[in-house]
Amino acid sequence: MIRAGPDPLRRNGFKAHHCPEPAVRATVQHMAIEFDVEKLIGKVDAITATQLPYAGSRAMNQLGWQLKSEAWPAFARRTFDRTVPFTTGGSGIKGGLLYDYERGSLSVSIRLDHDAPGGQDPSRYLSPTSRTGPNQIYVTRFSRLLRAQDYLGSSRAAVGASSNPVLSDEIVNDRIRPSFYKQLRDRVVLGDSKTIKGNRYFIVREGDSNARVAHLRARPGIYRIKNGAPSRIFAFIDPPSVRQKWSLEDFVKAEAPDRLRTLLNKYIAEALR
Repeated sequence: MIRAGPDPLRRNGFKAHHCPEPAVRATVQHMAIEFDVEKLIGKVDAITATQLPYAGSRAMNQLGWQLKSEAWPAFARRTFDRTVPFTTGGSGIKGGLLYDYERGSLSVSIRLDHDAPGGQDPSRYLSPTSRTGPNQIYVTRFSRLLRAQDYLGSSRAAVGASSNPVLSDEIVNDRIRPSFYKQLRDRVVLGDSKTIKGNRYFIVREGDSNARVAHLRARPGIYRIKNGAPSRIFAFIDPPSVRQKWSLEDFVKAEAPDRLRTLLNKYIAEALR
């Protein structure tokens, strides 16, 4: 297993460590959570010890659920800018944090969702800020689509001009994106404006030969016309780099130990009734 440094997040009987590298590269790693009962809640008598496998397994299952449904959504909203539901996840919402638990197990593993066939997944687009950096931002499907349509150079990315670069896939207004995808597929004419949900948009490429946008050639990107004036909402630039802002380890250290201690005491008490 890949350890998180010489001391793998041990604290008062709580331990978390990296799971083996996931199959998907450039993603936030998995973390496995385990515990030492006596260090976590103190010495237990023989009768209590007989209930530990049952109580501990229930505690780990509930811990995974709490981290997914309560702790991660709150952490994500505190940590990231302009979060969307697929970043935060939560109870009944796709995306966010997932947990893996086997019935009867005394451990649980957590990871960020990386199943997003229709877009970007949190495990990939949050990865650059989860590692010691600087790291290049994740080049989103939106940028790759623009490249395929020859609107964007192969080394460039479309970055939200007024948003956090690492979350550039979340766009200035996430309601625009599906319609804009469709307009691109329908071959938007460069320099010609298109109306999407009441707003007008146009694209400017580097060195654009269209006379209508000649004055904007030095600032390629996607523009929105508002109150008669164009404003650039996506810049076509070299993918910027970002520094570490968070880590799954820090999240686990902050959120899991106290929750696990409370749950373990609760389920031991229930088992001894």
